[in-house]
Amino acid sequence: MAFLELRTEQYFLILMKAQEELFKGKDDQSLAPVMPKFEVKDLESLDGKYDTVVCLDVMIHYPQSKADGMIAHLASLAENRLILSFAPKTFYYDLLKRIGELFPGPSKATRAYLHAEADVERALQKAGWKIKKRGLIATQFYFAKLIEAVPA
Repeated sequence: MAFLELRTEQYFLILMKAQEELFKGKDDQSLAPVMPKFEVKDLESLDGKYDTVVCLDVMIHYPQSKADGMIAHLASLAENRLILSFAPKTFYYDLLKRIGELFPGPSKATRAYLHAEADVERALQKAGWKIKKRGLIATQFYFAKLIEAVPA
């Protein structure tokens, strides 16, 4: 996938205006769908309004103090739905991260920030959103919480 080729320090976001684009310029006689428009942009340069905003594997680059602002910014861009993923801060994952930090070298410890689900939910509520669905993505070496939020 093209977005996986981005440099690690570049934060990416996939935004879509699916609902608007689907029937743009169509009347009742001609309801052939139009492909939605997808954009990949730097988080801080995002503007506009989108039906759905999807932010995957980005919050690991933000400490909680900055993640709250990022969530508020993303919520200001979305009109109907916000989908976020984040590395969950649990006792087990926090312990693994701390053990990894004991070993020197960039390949020995992750620099990913873990986030408590309660903190993410609180930031969403502060921005006027509520969680509609929750999920967990887990493989042998990857784990993330996935949430879908809607306006409160």
